Amino acid sequence: MKTNVSIHRLLNNWPAKVLSLAAAVLLVVFNNVSRLEERFFSVPLQLVLPSDHVPAAPYPQRVRITLRGDGDDIFRVLEDDVRAFVDLSAHANDGVYRAAVQVEKRGSALDVEPLEIRVEPTEISVALEERKRRSVEVLPALSGFPPPGFQLGQYQLSPSTVEIQGPRSRVEEVYSIETEDIELSGRSADFSVRVRLVRPDPLVQIIGGDVIEFRGVIEEAVVLQTFEPVETVLLGLPAGLTLASSLPSGSVRVQGRQFDLEQIQRGQVQLVADAAAVTAAGSYQLAVRPDVPRGLLVLRYEPSQIEVEVVEDQ
Repeated sequence: MKTNVSIHRLLNNWPAKVLSLAAAVLLVVFNNVSRLEERFFSVPLQLVLPSDHVPAAPYPQRVRITLRGDGDDIFRVLEDDVRAFVDLSAHANDGVYRAAVQVEKRGSALDVEPLEIRVEPTEISVALEERKRRSVEVLPALSGFPPPGFQLGQYQLSPSTVEIQGPRSRVEEVYSIETEDIELSGRSADFSVRVRLVRPDPLVQIIGGDVIEFRGVIEEAVVLQTFEPVETVLLGLPAGLTLASSLPSGSVRVQGRQFDLEQIQRGQVQLVADAAAVTAAGSYQLAVRPDVPRGLLVLRYEPSQIEVEVVEDQ
């Protein structure tokens, strides 16, 4: 009899009792959920690729991670404890492939329960292309000029070529790689600098490092200059004789250091005719030679000879 009474009491008004139990369960669940907190950060996105293929177009480099769990626990999780990756290793041909972004718990994240991890975006598209490798020339990017009177004579790059690799279509478009700017302003002596190379494309890698050494040889600047009109003078004319007319002017083309040429005054470059063979009045063909300051190299001069008319001095 007592058992029947107990069952009767348990089943009496059972709908209300079921609703009360459900409400209690929901209250507990809600209370637990309300205690969960969220944390956001971004992590690098890794691509798992086939050995002979690389990305052929830009793709998201980082993804957003949302952690949901107990507040104290989720803030102990480091960014390095969550790995985000896309597995494309099964694709052996060129093409565009769409795949899900997967996450992997590591480190301290393995000990956190409960822990919900969401990632954004949930999937991405990646263009794959065959990997190509080739050697290209290094070119210096020179900026500015040495001080007046100096010039860059020679230079040496070490190394003078580098290897690059990347998607075939992009590597085939690269024929040389430039350095960052190498400043020549103010340099009046030989110098050596280490300088970075400029990547021609974000998807093209420079193998073996992107720093090279540039050695420059600074020389005194050598320039060409033509002086004209240049006076012609006659030397050694015997006493009692004089020229019937003035001598013709000429021109002299020289090579020399820029600094030396800038210091030359008017009259320091001239043509000279020697009158040692003149002994009496008459007409003479005289050889002409240039007379220039020391350090200048004469490349050409005109005239090389002149005709003079000599008369007795009145």
